Amino acid sequence: GDRVRQATDLTNVTFRAADERMLRAYVATGEPMDKAGAYGIQGYGAALVERIEGDFFGVMGLPVRLVLRNEARLQAYRRAGGLTLVEQGQAQRYPIPGETADSPEPIRRLLLACKAYDAEAAVASVAHRLDAESELILLQNGLGSQDAVANCVPQARCISASSTEGAFRDGDWRVVFAGHGYTWLGDPAHPVAPFWLDDLSAAGIPHEWSADILTRLWRKLALNCAINPLTVLHHCKNGG
Repeated sequence: GDRVRQATDLTNVTFRAADERMLRAYVATGEPMDKAGAYGIQGYGAALVERIEGDFFGVMGLPVRLVLRNEARLQAYRRAGGLTLVEQGQAQRYPIPGETADSPEPIRRLLLACKAYDAEAAVASVAHRLDAESELILLQNGLGSQDAVANCVPQARCISASSTEGAFRDGDWRVVFAGHGYTWLGDPAHPVAPFWLDDLSAAGIPHEWSADILTRLWRKLALNCAINPLTVLHHCKNGG
């Protein structure tokens, strides 16, 4: 009755020519000492890399997929060549591999970034890929959608998040980061924080595990009730 699932993620990394002085300087940073392959592409090791073909995050050991709602959106995304993030006026494209919800590979961690009214349907479309080892991070504002999602996939862990980070879209597959903030995460059903919060710290993402995430969600709901009408009236972009 036991099932074994496996998946492979492949990224080709091409290194630039480096002399002994450059390599010794990199070793002296201490960064390669605990890294698979003896380099960290997310740190100083990026200076050693000429190009990659595939998923940048996969090189870090954290392969990422963007799940699109249908084949038409998937093809549009592939034509765009990835997601573009604009930060401090600098645009960078991330060629994150895309797929549709009906892909068979299991999902271990799902970052649900749709609107609250789409959350339940979005999770239902990938429910066959979720099991007892899966975790969902729910970024929806308001209350109610979190319970609906949890009821849809009772086998998985659902973690709610409330964030004051600001961003807006200025085109298809293009996001402008508009304001630094803070993110609270919590799980009323399981108060123990997950181990991967250390990854957020390493990435420099300000966050806190909250034992009372419902209060945070209520507070965000109350603020949005006041802020959202004003942003519409005054044509303000999110985070602006």
